[in-house]
Amino acid sequence: MFNKAKTEAERQKIFDDYFLNLLKKKEVIKKNKKIIDEQEFSFDPTMDENKVKGAFNSYVDSLVVKNFLIEQIYSRLKISKSMALNFVNKLDGNQILILSKVVNEFIKDIQDKYVNNNDYILKTSFDELQTNYNVIQLQEKNEDIIKQNQVEQGQILQENIPAEELAEVEVDNNEEKQMIDFLYNTIFKLSGSTTLGTSKNQIMKTLLGQFVYKNPDAFEDSKMKAKSLYNKFENDTLTLLARRDDKRDARLEYQKELIDIFQKFVPREIRDIPANVKLISDAKSRNGMGGSGYGMKYPVKDEYIPIGKYKAHKTKLMGGQLQMRSNNNYQIHNLKTQNITKNIRDILLKLHKDEPIKFNDVDKLSTEEKDQLYNIGKQLHITQLFDIPSTLKNQEDKLKDEFMLLRGSIVAGNNNPDLLRKFKIVLLKMKNNKLISLQEYNEVLNILLDMEI
Repeated sequence: MFNKAKTEAERQKIFDDYFLNLLKKKEVIKKNKKIIDEQEFSFDPTMDENKVKGAFNSYVDSLVVKNFLIEQIYSRLKISKSMALNFVNKLDGNQILILSKVVNEFIKDIQDKYVNNNDYILKTSFDELQTNYNVIQLQEKNEDIIKQNQVEQGQILQENIPAEELAEVEVDNNEEKQMIDFLYNTIFKLSGSTTLGTSKNQIMKTLLGQFVYKNPDAFEDSKMKAKSLYNKFENDTLTLLARRDDKRDARLEYQKELIDIFQKFVPREIRDIPANVKLISDAKSRNGMGGSGYGMKYPVKDEYIPIGKYKAHKTKLMGGQLQMRSNNNYQIHNLKTQNITKNIRDILLKLHKDEPIKFNDVDKLSTEEKDQLYNIGKQLHITQLFDIPSTLKNQEDKLKDEFMLLRGSIVAGNNNPDLLRKFKIVLLKMKNNKLISLQEYNEVLNILLDMEI
């Protein structure tokens, strides 16, 4: 069917025409079935709905749509045809129907987020897209039901509610609807990136934690999936709005606050994704950034004090908890909020005041405290902490020395089996302790293979 098409636009048109014809045939079948049912005739057994699989009435229709999707995915994402075939064949009829409607958004989303693709990326991207699609569909369906109910009950409501109260309810409902529309058109559409270590769910958790609980890590360990996060986000936002008398001002204030949180607490790499830049820019334009609500200024009290290149939350630090942020309020990779002892806190405060760390400060530390300080110094690149003796440091230094010694022996021509086995074990430990990168690890392995060891 698609062989005659020479361009992408021609292939798309052929598919669109075929799919439109398919939908028209289904509509005709529904009408004929209704006529037959109303006339109390027995329905044609060949069209028995129990035999219909998914959203398609025939195997041929399903096959045509599948072939189109396979061709689109493998040709535009530059992946193998077998990968695209395996992915599409695992989808049921209803999922095929959804993907056919949003295939362009699906492909664009993957192209924006990933450089290389695999089965896992295809599946997770589609699951996320399907969740959003189902949420939107359900929202539209619910709106239709509400509208129908309003038509049926409107006369009764107007007869029994005073005009002033009715107008007030309509205003409140309108503000709630605008707030929910803002969430679905902005926050819920933001793109994440697993390659950068920040998924869409992680963005939602950060925004929700800071917005509702003023703590971006409040949901860090939560296992909530996208749908649950959306529902909680929506319910908590409406709860906050319901507590305010000035609904319109509150809505504008919350919208501004959510945009500010995104810009302060989400890594720049995620904020700079083109789709996210456009979403936030459109939201500012649509909601009048700089006008009523968005023009309000809020005093911001800096709760952080500098330690090395980064900064620590002062109140939490004094209370025995270390929460570090970059100067742009980003989370620091691989450094989670952690409890610390008074001895560790005193040393960190000395670093903040640029005071020297004395022998008495170190002598009070236990072995566990020394190890924790060594890890903090390593992750924050604080060189003053590297001089503190640590069992971790001693083990790593010993491992590095052993690695250099074994490597020198092998390069010199020693291919003793026991020595080679020990070298591979040390090499694996170096990789697991992140003393060498994965690239260096693979390069050493390739050298061993080239040497036929």
